Amino acid sequence: MSASVGEGTGQDVDLNLAPIIDCFTVLITYLLVTASFLSLASVDVGVSATGSGDPPPPDAGPPPYIMSIEAKGTGFLSIHVRGGAKSEDVSFEVAATNGRWNTDQLNQRLGEIQNRWPTLQEVSVSADAEVVYKDIVQLIQSVKKTMPKVFISG
Repeated sequence: MSASVGEGTGQDVDLNLAPIIDCFTVLITYLLVTASFLSLASVDVGVSATGSGDPPPPDAGPPPYIMSIEAKGTGFLSIHVRGGAKSEDVSFEVAATNGRWNTDQLNQRLGEIQNRWPTLQEVSVSADAEVVYKDIVQLIQSVKKTMPKVFISG
C-alpha cells in the first residue's frame, strides 16, 4: 500500500477546556470580591455657567443671590455675594493664617452668610493660577461642609 501525501500526518486532539474555565471562574470571583474593597474618593462639583444668558422675564421676581469665593495664592479668601431685590454687592475677606487658608473662619463666615441670606444654597469657587489643584480640592471639601452645592468657575 502506498500512502498518499497528507494521509496519516494529522492527529486527532481532544482539547480539554475544563481547567481553563476553572481558572477563569476563580479569577473572576477573586476580582469581584476584591473590587468591593476599593473605594474611590471624589468630589461632586459642577461647573458654573459664567456666560450671559437670556434676561429673566419681568414677572420672575427679584434676582437670586449669587455667592462666589476667590482663593488667592497668598492665602486670602474673598467671598462675594451679589443679587437680590436691592442688587446688593457685599464682599467679605478671610485672612490667611501662616500663609494658608483659614477654613475654620471661612466656614464660620459662610454660616453667617447663610443666616443673613437663607435662600443662598450654592457657591462658585475660583482660584488664582498659582494655586495648586490639591489645595483647591481641599478648599472645596471644606466649603461643602457648610454649603450644599459647590461649583468650580474659571
